[in-house]
Amino acid sequence: MSTNHRNLESVVEKLINEHFELDESLEKVIWIKSGKTLAIRLLEINPETPPTGEVLSFYFPPSDEIPYALYMAEIKPEEWLKVLQNEIPLPEGWSLENHQVFSRELIAI
Repeated sequence: MSTNHRNLESVVEKLINEHFELDESLEKVIWIKSGKTLAIRLLEINPETPPTGEVLSFYFPPSDEIPYALYMAEIKPEEWLKVLQNEIPLPEGWSLENHQVFSRELIAI
């Protein structure tokens, strides 16, 4: 694994830990990995999120704290099930082909 990918992984894990600490209602975070780019794509599963029936991602440019482009989306658990059943599409360029699921129980807060 290249240094860039190792660094990306540590940034992603730190970011996910922070999100679990900041939002008590957050159930899961799905890291949508892409071998083509070092951008971070996170799909957060939160029952407190208003339902939209789609996955809307928000872009955050690289910063000193997070030196990678960050795309985040938040959906309800029911919508996540629909994504898994291909009833709700992911944003352009996102794929569950290579993803990792982080759940609150697995994070040492």
